[in-house]
Amino acid sequence: MVGAVDAYVIGAVRREIAGRRAERASGMDERRWQASLGPCLEQTFATGRFRALATVVRDAAHLDADHTFRIGLDFLLDGIEARLSR
Repeated sequence: MVGAVDAYVIGAVRREIAGRRAERASGMDERRWQASLGPCLEQTFATGRFRALATVVRDAAHLDADHTFRIGLDFLLDGIEARLSR
């Protein structure tokens, strides 16, 4: 259990570091990066081949890193609790 939580936290930290490095390297924050890729994604989605991905990109809640971390950690801890309850 400790290993799973540890791996989750390390993964979240690495994802945050990678995002910051990408911002520095590209000179674009997340909003600008998304705007620059928007036309390419729209073209790809227009083919109809990636309906589920298109739905997620267009309709899903796009949460900040802190909120995403807390939700993911809640899922992990709920899963651990369910396993222990057996």
